[in-house]
Amino acid sequence: MSRSSFLKTDYIILLLLVVVLAVAIVVPIVHPFDLKATDLLNRLQAPTFSFGESEYFLGTDNLGRDFLLRLIYGTRTSLVVAFGALIIASTLGILLGTLSGMYGGWVDSIISFIIDAKLSLPTTIFAIALASFLGSSEINMVIIIGLSGFASFARLVRSEIMKLKNANFIRASRLMGASSWRIAWEHFLPNILSIIIVNGTLRFASFVMLESSLSFLGLGIKPPNVSLGVMVSNGRDYLFQQWWLSIVPSLVIALIVLASSILGDRLRDRLDPNLGDLNA
Repeated sequence: MSRSSFLKTDYIILLLLVVVLAVAIVVPIVHPFDLKATDLLNRLQAPTFSFGESEYFLGTDNLGRDFLLRLIYGTRTSLVVAFGALIIASTLGILLGTLSGMYGGWVDSIISFIIDAKLSLPTTIFAIALASFLGSSEINMVIIIGLSGFASFARLVRSEIMKLKNANFIRASRLMGASSWRIAWEHFLPNILSIIIVNGTLRFASFVMLESSLSFLGLGIKPPNVSLGVMVSNGRDYLFQQWWLSIVPSLVIALIVLASSILGDRLRDRLDPNLGDLNA
């Protein structure tokens, strides 16, 4: 397959991601839906694409609820949790990485120990332990996933600041009397912002996966609230008869993860000048 074909495929996947984001944001606003409502007389109706006679495009779940609307609401929940976790992880990681890289010495030793200790633990095991301790809710999921992902940001920021701290323009700023925090704000962060954006895009995909995994295991979002992981978990008991109850939300998760990874790769190609020279 040619490079142009790969690019076209990438654009199609990114376009699908944009559509998914738009639907997940707009539909809950224009079409409010009671997640607690049930209709047992219409449970497990087949979707119209499988030649079912249901009035619902994706049929109904085991409690007779509109599966398409629940899928949209679940997608919104997973995206909101992942985005909130990304804000926490990036903010905490940037702060710790900046302190470690700027000051060095015992500050760097303590923060590096924290980063190494976190990276030595499997992310899913760490998140499961936190979820068992803090309990399950959307806010707790944001905090848990955010704390599970800060270390990669911290290590990345620290390494980039260590490269920049002895640059001539940094030394000139110090000689002119600029404080460490002013140098960090005016010089360090602008120079590493592109790397942070790329890493954040790639981490977003892993946060969606982590939220789905925790919810699938019963440690994340709890019914009647819904997320993609909850829907996959609820549908596994009907996998052989009503396969779409698990497969469709699984495909949405795969689409979000794939599109986020492709977006991260494209941003890296555009924002990393060294990589751009190699590709040229």
